[in-house]
Amino acid sequence: MHDVKGILTNLGYTLSDSGQFYRTKPLYRDSSSNTVLSVRKDTGRWIDFKEQKFGSLEELIQITLNLQDLNEAKSYLSDNFQFTVPKTEKEKLKSPIVFSKDNLNHIIPNYSYWVNRGISEETLKLFESGMMRSGKMKDRYVFPIFDKEERFIGVAGRDTTNKQQIKWKLSGEKKLWAYPLKYNLKYLLKEKRVFLVESIGDMLALWTAGVKNCIVMFGLSITPKIKQVLMVIDPQKIYLSFNNDKNRAGNEAAEKAYRNLRRQFDESQLEIRLPFKNDFGCMSKEEILIWKKQIKT
Repeated sequence: MHDVKGILTNLGYTLSDSGQFYRTKPLYRDSSSNTVLSVRKDTGRWIDFKEQKFGSLEELIQITLNLQDLNEAKSYLSDNFQFTVPKTEKEKLKSPIVFSKDNLNHIIPNYSYWVNRGISEETLKLFESGMMRSGKMKDRYVFPIFDKEERFIGVAGRDTTNKQQIKWKLSGEKKLWAYPLKYNLKYLLKEKRVFLVESIGDMLALWTAGVKNCIVMFGLSITPKIKQVLMVIDPQKIYLSFNNDKNRAGNEAAEKAYRNLRRQFDESQLEIRLPFKNDFGCMSKEEILIWKKQIKT
């Protein structure tokens, strides 16, 4: 039985150890960096940070050997090596649930809930949001979630009455979301800094203050999808900006997320930077600007 290391070495790669990954120089293009290509030790899935490309072990074999199609790469792998992708990885790669975009026709342009909280109509229209008039999200303020193929894969709905037991209701596979990349990927790539926040409300408050390089966690856990996005962007800095709760839930979650990300990122790339108050929605635009100014760049 062969492993990823043996396969890559056979292809001519010189590997350096980086936790769950190997780092190496890409052989399929010119590069002066010995670490720009990252390959998972267990599955062979790879990310080229410079080119912002990623894929399976078979795809890496294809471009390395300059083969015509993926089937040739699969044949090369099966003919020369005994290797099976771990079952857990195959499960991670399943496609998301895709909703009909006809459901978006039930969103009405009533922005009063967030406008009363200091968010502009222009911003709310950008996110294609509004009040849902029917279905499971009826009478909630909703934000549709799209993937990179513009497929409608989820929705986050905020209770506007303060009477519902669940403040934010989510529909879809949250672990496959990377929000709001449809709207802010250009800012993430330009800034090379990312703020990880708990909710859409936090993101909207930061956006209004001009901080548009955020990714919403929809909770306190770093999902494989968000990790994947971060590795493709390869930011100079990742700020863990969870809620500053009195019960320290956000603080403890940020510390746990820091340890989690430390497996893939250098310590110099990570920093816990909580809001002054409970969350960013509790802070004024001026307070957020002061908070941002205190961050070392």
